Parts: sequence; C-alpha cells; structure tokens
Amino acid sequence: MLATLFVLGPGAADAGVAVKGGQYNGKTDQDAVSTAFRKIQFTVKKGKVVLITEPTVARGDCVSTPVFTLGGTTASKKLGGNGTFTFTHTFLGNKFDKIQGRFVSTDEVEGFAIYHFPAQDLCSAGKTRVNFTARHK
Repeated sequence: MLATLFVLGPGAADAGVAVKGGQYNGKTDQDAVSTAFRKIQFTVKKGKVVLITEPTVARGDCVSTPVFTLGGTTASKKLGGNGTFTFTHTFLGNKFDKIQGRFVSTDEVEGFAIYHFPAQDLCSAGKTRVNFTARHK
C-alpha cells in the first residue's frame, strides 16, 4: 500500500490537476492598490484560458494601464499540460509584462503578474511583481 501511494503521489502532481471550465475571479495581494482595482478575471473553456480583466499594479505613486485587455480586447492562451498558462506583452526591447498562473486544485489558480514602468515624475523605472489567487465562480 505504501508503495502505491509513493508511485501515485509524484505522478499525479507532475501530470497537473483536472481543471473546471468556467469563470475564475481573484485579486492580487498588493495592498497599495484599492481592492476594486486588484481584480483578475478569466475563463477556461476547452483547454483555453481567456483573460477578461487584468489587475492594476502600482510602483510608487504610478499605476499600470491595461496592456493585455486594452480597449476591451481579451487575451487567450492554451492551457499547458501541467495546468499552467502565461500571457506576455512586450514592454520595451527584451522586457516583457507577464501574467502567469498555475492550477493548484481543480478550482483554484495561484500566480503572479509582472509589470514594467518607465521613469516618470511619480516613480522610478523598474518592474513590480504581485501575486494573485483566483477561484472558480
């Protein structure tokens, strides 16, 4: 019995988890941004993740503008075999804004967002990384 648990344990984790289709809602852990603007929202359907709402991220007194959902558009990516997805957008040259997530259970995603900022009066140039959690609605 112990041998069976050992074999199934790592194998099941490496294979990823079964994913529930539908809408997922969550928020980032960045307290510098009001809760209403920390929302992240996406849907999963037929192995594809569609980003509907991206979070606002702050760096100093600057806040990010939408780059993945600009003008009401959506971004979509195929769900990886290990339950992961990544949205990327070129900021400048070889710097990329990124939202990456991983299904940690059938109805929960944990991930992070990285946004780059140019030098401005209110903040210095650089990037900010925030973590998020989203659950099936």
